[in-house]
Amino acid sequence: MYIRSTYILPQIAIALFFSMSFSQNLVRNGGFEEYTSCPVKMSNLNRDAEYWSAPSLGTTDYFNECSRTKLGIPMNFKGKQEAYEGSAYAGLYLFAPKDYREYIQISLTETLEKGSRYRLTLHLSLSEKSDGAVKDIGAVFSQKPLSIHTKRQLSQGVLSSVAVETTPIKQFPASGFYEDKQKWMELSFDIVGKGFENYLVLGNFKSNAGTSFLNLKQGTDDQDRYSYYYLDDISLTYLGPEYKPNEVYVLDHVNFNFDKFDLQPKAKQSLKDVYEYLEKHPNLKVSISGHTDDLGSDEYNDVLSRERASTVAKYLMALGLERKRITSKGYGDKIPLDSTFTEEARRKNRRVEFVMTEFEDENP
Repeated sequence: MYIRSTYILPQIAIALFFSMSFSQNLVRNGGFEEYTSCPVKMSNLNRDAEYWSAPSLGTTDYFNECSRTKLGIPMNFKGKQEAYEGSAYAGLYLFAPKDYREYIQISLTETLEKGSRYRLTLHLSLSEKSDGAVKDIGAVFSQKPLSIHTKRQLSQGVLSSVAVETTPIKQFPASGFYEDKQKWMELSFDIVGKGFENYLVLGNFKSNAGTSFLNLKQGTDDQDRYSYYYLDDISLTYLGPEYKPNEVYVLDHVNFNFDKFDLQPKAKQSLKDVYEYLEKHPNLKVSISGHTDDLGSDEYNDVLSRERASTVAKYLMALGLERKRITSKGYGDKIPLDSTFTEEARRKNRRVEFVMTEFEDENP
């Protein structure tokens, strides 16, 4: 889909394309099941796990049931833990002396779409031999793979100094310390794509002083302790577009054929995105506007544009949207997106737009 700032200002459209990867995991090998060789030595993620790498000098580990060394599953050099799913997982330090840190990095299957929402989910478990637990783990998205010559934390300052575009560090929300050594804990958060994200980096981006640390073995200073975690089943899935109130959006794939007002299959999926967003935001209502090209009489185009807007409104109501939360109107060919007299311009102008605004239910 794309957005128009206003009908009066120059007509500038920003494409927010519908994603066919809905619910598909954009993290390849998120369960670490694919590997180039069975792990034999520690610090082996770069070599053994397919697609995964370490973005710094921290030496992340890879564990697999096939290993006959201390990198096996369930028994390994950090304790005992079954995989969350399958037969493999990664392991890394989120807290260690002298701010030592380990990270994992992966190339996404596609670039994130600007203005679209995504959900990042992972599972982690504290290793049995860890001295303490943390509640600080975050994620960074980058345009290109990171390769930073340090064993310490990748702070926001460090990330800003490299010649690679990155997002700000985003922390997973934590209600407490990640201290479970038996069960896997699920973490997730939602983001809105900026349009350049091709890589995902996971780890603790804070220093020891800035990390919330729970000492599980009293008697020594926290700075001499470490927290080592297993990670498994990492996923990034598409949720749908992110809409802003009072902005004009052109419905993606709702470009009607000449003299038609029926919806195509891709148009219905775009409308489902709109419906699902409205369902999650009951404080919003939506206004639908229909438009035509310049062919035909003004009277005929007015009727046709009303039919196009009405078709969209009826489909949203059929999905379950309340009638009081939706209005529709036709504008004929009075507000073209493209004023040139070409077939491509006419195709663009045969469209439906919508605006979401704040809605107050008079009978809550």
